[in-house]
Amino acid sequence: MSLKINNISIYFPKEQLTNQALSEMFNVDSEKIFKSTGIENRFIAADDECASDMAFQAAEKLFKEHEIDRDSIDFMIFCSECFDYIAPASSCIIHNRLGLPKMSGCFDLSYGCSGYVYGLGLAYGLLKGGIAKKILFLTADTSTKVLAKDDLKLRSIFSDIATASIIELDNNDKDQTHFIFGTDGEGALDLYIENSCFRKPVAPDYVMENGMERGKMYMNGANVFSFAIKTVPKLVDDILEKYQLTKNDIDLFILHQASFFMLDTIIKKINIPSDKVFLNLKDYGNSVSSTIPLALYDAKNKGRLKRGMTVLLAGFGIGYSWGVTIVKM
Repeated sequence: MSLKINNISIYFPKEQLTNQALSEMFNVDSEKIFKSTGIENRFIAADDECASDMAFQAAEKLFKEHEIDRDSIDFMIFCSECFDYIAPASSCIIHNRLGLPKMSGCFDLSYGCSGYVYGLGLAYGLLKGGIAKKILFLTADTSTKVLAKDDLKLRSIFSDIATASIIELDNNDKDQTHFIFGTDGEGALDLYIENSCFRKPVAPDYVMENGMERGKMYMNGANVFSFAIKTVPKLVDDILEKYQLTKNDIDLFILHQASFFMLDTIIKKINIPSDKVFLNLKDYGNSVSSTIPLALYDAKNKGRLKRGMTVLLAGFGIGYSWGVTIVKM
């Protein structure tokens, strides 16, 4: 029995941040911003809007758009790095707001760019183990709330978006779904949110100096780039070998939408034909754990993803962590 991603719905915050707006804020040519990122537009969560609020909205859209009975959900996973509290789990709060059955389980998955693939792996284990039959998988991050106002580099990349997916088993498919995961914690602090938790909590003097109540994101862009272009090509080769497939057997490659230059370099290293790669970074920015489900949703709406296609999904980033799988849509 293989993994089946049945339905996906998306929630976009109302506020958008265009290159023109960034150009006016930083007195930088908008075309220069686009050339350095490949991004034209981003979405920004409202001041009082948390990741859990966005995930809730995405789930409600999913139930309505696909006429899904919420009582049929027997497990929920919420993937984010922007939780309401350290405790309790934000998934419990979302579970209650959605009115899901009290006999359904839920948990938070604290992961970023590789989170969707990690969540699919966990969902597959729950389904194969008979613990669940229909899983609601939510992703949402409000990364823009931890970006310094004067940090053009990061503000030109990140975006706040939420997604909701239904994950089930395809009982008619005798094939298994395989995953490859990996971690290199040596690079964990190349991308992190400083002064944000127990080791270095947000202190009053820090807030006064920086104006950052939730901590501030820091990124060593050169190291993150080196990690990605070294890791992802091998990751793709390894999962193809595990499935005993070639690149020609894959109908569509969907990689975490990090930045255009990074993706372009990876695609050239793997030597994937451009018509087999789906990119939508330009319109949405880097929405962390939501980039892969958003790309699946967008590719389907644009006619690039059709039923029966074989799709390779690869997530990689903060941690450093990575995950890859191949699914039949």
